[in-house]
Amino acid sequence: MTDEHIQTWLAGLDEDQRGRAEELVRLVNAAEPRLQQAVKWGRITFTIDNRWHDWLCGIAAAKKGVRLVFHKGALLEDPAGLLSGSARYVRELPAEQAVESPEAVAALLRSAVAHQAGLIE
Repeated sequence: MTDEHIQTWLAGLDEDQRGRAEELVRLVNAAEPRLQQAVKWGRITFTIDNRWHDWLCGIAAAKKGVRLVFHKGALLEDPAGLLSGSARYVRELPAEQAVESPEAVAALLRSAVAHQAGLIE
């Protein structure tokens, strides 16, 4: 996927959602520049080493707002208590909360990368 696909996805959002999603893209890229991004599963999705099946996080937009979603968020250390969710592994946080806590989100991303690389079981 190219930046064109991401721009097309963003263009499909309303102005407020687009702004929040763009903030999250910047936040994730600043926190972990090694990540690849593409539109997969109806959202902007991030992974490392092209391991799309084991994606790390994604940006999802719905009527209730824009969220940063962690594929295996239940496995991550979350000392700031940002993540919520009741699925087996998936955890998420609202865009507003993520943008207000860039250091905590960066720590979550580092933990997600370490899990995917097999450094943490």
